[in-house]
Amino acid sequence: MGWACVLHLSLTVALVPPVARLPSHVVCGGAAYDYCVQALGCTKAEAGKAERRLLPNIAESLTQTQIDCVCDWLQSSLDLSDAELKKVILTFPPLLGYSVEDNFSPRLDWLQMRLDLDDAGLRKMVLRKPQVLAYSVEDKMAPTLDWLQLRLDLDVGQLRKILLGPAVLGLSVEDNMAPKLDWLQTRLDLDDLGLRKMVLAFPALLTYSVEDNMQPKLGFCEEELGLSASEVRASIVSTPSRLGLSLKTRYRPRLEVCRAVGADPAIVLNSAASTDEQFCKRVGVPLEALRAAQEDV
Repeated sequence: MGWACVLHLSLTVALVPPVARLPSHVVCGGAAYDYCVQALGCTKAEAGKAERRLLPNIAESLTQTQIDCVCDWLQSSLDLSDAELKKVILTFPPLLGYSVEDNFSPRLDWLQMRLDLDDAGLRKMVLRKPQVLAYSVEDKMAPTLDWLQLRLDLDVGQLRKILLGPAVLGLSVEDNMAPKLDWLQTRLDLDDLGLRKMVLAFPALLTYSVEDNMQPKLGFCEEELGLSASEVRASIVSTPSRLGLSLKTRYRPRLEVCRAVGADPAIVLNSAASTDEQFCKRVGVPLEALRAAQEDV
């Protein structure tokens, strides 16, 4: 911090035209609020919401210089555009209260080395999940990555692929990922290789709830589409992304349309990735019929 940060603060604020700043008697928040409005171009509502997500003692103690130094470091280190910096801060405002030296720098260095990430990959990870900057290496990131790599027998490239997809670093191993993978392996009768292939093909599986997502969809395929367990297994294992589609807006309306015209319900699963237009053409119904079914669900 020091003179460099103070100088950059004056330059950053100077970039915002005076007419765009709120008059001092209108700015009712603290330094975080002011910075969001003046330097990031946030609306008053966005700035107020961001500041409310800070712990009260943090919000009260933050200074404009501290915030500016944090944001300047993030933007320069990750090569973020102004819009991307705004997105990072509004996604996870508590970052404003973290230390560059004690938190951000060592965590990003560790991630880059652990996953053999280039600068673009590191930037992508932070943009996808800014909370990664808040995770402890010793208590969170290292044990999570070690477990995931061991459980699925992943090389570094495969581990990196999963981590650059959905936000799995925030998930608990004991309460979330471990029981989920065990359930998926048992439910679909997968060996370790089959489980690894599914997760690599569709890493978002790690973020889905068994009770609210995966089990209801597998049950729908067997019970309402009338498919055998082996048919459902083959379909899902070959294309795991079918578990990512909505029962409410994709599967159930399409089943209703198939039933109305006497089409084979198996089409619902086999054509799950087709657009609505493609599906209707295959089944032989007007698009309006599907739209009406979607509205009724």
